[in-house]
Amino acid sequence: SYHKTGHDLQQDLVNFINSEFPPNVGPSLTEYGNKSPLRRRRHPPKTPCARIHLTSGTISVQHAPDLFCSPEELAHILLEGGDGHTAKEDGFDRGVKIVHLVRNPYEMAVSNYHYHAQVPTPEPWVRTQNPCQTSYDEDAIPESYAEMVIPTLSKMKYGSLNVSFGGEPLFSRAEFDSITNDCLSLYQTKNNLHEASFLSHLMNYDAPEGLRLATAEMMIQGYDNGGDILRMANNIVKFKQSQMMVRNSLEYQRKKKELRVYTLSLDDFIAQPAASALKFFDFVFEEQTNVSHEQKVAVAQKYGRYYNEKIKKSKHITHGKSG
Repeated sequence: SYHKTGHDLQQDLVNFINSEFPPNVGPSLTEYGNKSPLRRRRHPPKTPCARIHLTSGTISVQHAPDLFCSPEELAHILLEGGDGHTAKEDGFDRGVKIVHLVRNPYEMAVSNYHYHAQVPTPEPWVRTQNPCQTSYDEDAIPESYAEMVIPTLSKMKYGSLNVSFGGEPLFSRAEFDSITNDCLSLYQTKNNLHEASFLSHLMNYDAPEGLRLATAEMMIQGYDNGGDILRMANNIVKFKQSQMMVRNSLEYQRKKKELRVYTLSLDDFIAQPAASALKFFDFVFEEQTNVSHEQKVAVAQKYGRYYNEKIKKSKHITHGKSG
């Protein structure tokens, strides 16, 4: 999942599985509970993919993972490796199910702007972060965020997925650079904002300029809290490519291992919480013969009531403003 609303939904769904479906029926939580065990938006020096923790028969949560390695390497991390990956004691490991929570980029950008352009700020990092920084600066050799996402997103077609874009790339390096230049034209360039924080810019700019700056941070800022619109697009492609690779692999067919990915729209959850929850439970418990359809419907309806009550009580700044 990506950003505040997605993280909240992710935690709610995990909590509902844990409370409504006992361990003898469904998967159990890991020692990390509904929290991400790895620092989000990070990857080790050896590979540009996060080393995701996985244990058979459990639910593992990860926020905004870096998945910039090859589809083959990602499949290997998910099915064979990753820090803490262990099989069941009986050795029966059928593979991995991924529920990928995504959001309409427009809704995500507008919600992000409204959420961070408020006082007091809910996120301390908006006081210190440079929204136009496009590299990971904690590494011994700084990495360019463009070099992470562009190899995947600059394709004119994805042959393995039978998808093409009519001779145009999905997203080009020129477009990345154009957004970066727009960000630089807005950040610390005005007389009263030469040394101002990102938050001060959002508070002092009119909405069109503030939205441009906040959205640029969501697109090209490769350090710590930014870049999630392009990261999300990259991960949608990488998950699908890895799923297709595993499906066509004789090795994984022999091992009877599957990688199944369900891309779940946060916008659908906002519009139809109960119906979307039912689809989620159907995917999670598809092979569970001891979980009836009636039971899943009942829990989904309970979630719908919970969500509607939560929204009524919510003081979230973005409520009623594109999610």
